Amino acid sequence: MLMELLISLILIIIGTKLAGHLCQKIGIPAVIGELLTGVILGPALLGLVLHTEAISLFAEIGVILLMFLAGLESDLEKLKKYLKPSVMVALFGILLPMLFLSGAAHLFDIPWKEALFLGVIFSATSVSISVQVLKEYNRLDTAEGSVTLGAAVVDDIAVVLIVSIFSAVLSSGSSGGSSMGVGFIWDLLGSKILFFLGLFLFAKFILNPLLALVKKIVAVEVETAFGLVLCFLFAVLSEKVGMSDVIGAFFIGLLLSKHESKHRIEHNVSVISYSLFIPVFFVSIGLDIELSAFKEYALLIIVFTVLATLTKLIGGYVGGRLTHLDKNQSLIIGAGMVSRGEMALIIVKMGESLGLINEGLYSAIVVAIILTTLFSPLLIKYAIEKGEKGTTA
Repeated sequence: MLMELLISLILIIIGTKLAGHLCQKIGIPAVIGELLTGVILGPALLGLVLHTEAISLFAEIGVILLMFLAGLESDLEKLKKYLKPSVMVALFGILLPMLFLSGAAHLFDIPWKEALFLGVIFSATSVSISVQVLKEYNRLDTAEGSVTLGAAVVDDIAVVLIVSIFSAVLSSGSSGGSSMGVGFIWDLLGSKILFFLGLFLFAKFILNPLLALVKKIVAVEVETAFGLVLCFLFAVLSEKVGMSDVIGAFFIGLLLSKHESKHRIEHNVSVISYSLFIPVFFVSIGLDIELSAFKEYALLIIVFTVLATLTKLIGGYVGGRLTHLDKNQSLIIGAGMVSRGEMALIIVKMGESLGLINEGLYSAIVVAIILTTLFSPLLIKYAIEKGEKGTTA
């Protein structure tokens, strides 16, 4: 068992790093290479790595750390400054994909419950991929860069909360509960409200004294270790109250992002995460893809990819224009919102665990997510070059 795991990890690490190198050379996000590594190494092609329980555990830790880092990397001040346009962009970026993707899914004879969940999946935006691409083009510190980041964070939080409520309603229905009274609403939202209240009180009264105490402890990488403890603790707590563990990890990362120890924690956790756990997560997605499903779902993949791209592009553009950003800024924001990346993949996994997505449909959705992630950098590049041509004309 151990030897099989170690061999799998060796293949995953080598494969993802080589794939990342190739992706950098051809100018696409490294996450695409990691996903394709899973397809190549997995049952779909070579069959060298299987999706075992051990791989699943590594992947789950990778998801938690990924969202913890997303919180740490967020700039609260910029998010506050551009809050209004960010919320507007996020709103349109959620509503349009939910409306059009759910409707399209139902036209493919997918029941409404599953169709609505597919709409939720494609409402998510990849924070890390958007940031990476905007950094490459030196646009992250601009108004359009800040709005893109803010909107991506807002809509990811909203989508994860929607998924949590969605799963709670499903659980209630499967257990025979049909009452929608005050008791049901409290069961659905009460523990979640208490969680966020506890998080607020922890940040206001406990976090700073705790960090000061930790700094006095003489031990190797004590701040990083403490950051991981908080990450895992709040992941457990959010899971206990019926939400996804990634919510707790993200929010404690967001709270830590305001402290001076943030950079040390972020650097060290990034080293741990991107060396092993996060690549395993992305590869694990590819391991589940069945190439045989592509033929059956070819039309669905094309329709979903086109709609997923257009709804985010148009939603971001409309949201930007309604908050008085110019046409080029709004186009860049729309392009930056197209990439689905890791957040949509996380929600796909949730949908699979809830029994809302079968194996063939799972593979089709992952392919559509990969394609939108590939298109986003190209669309951002086009929008930026279009704007530059307009200013020099």
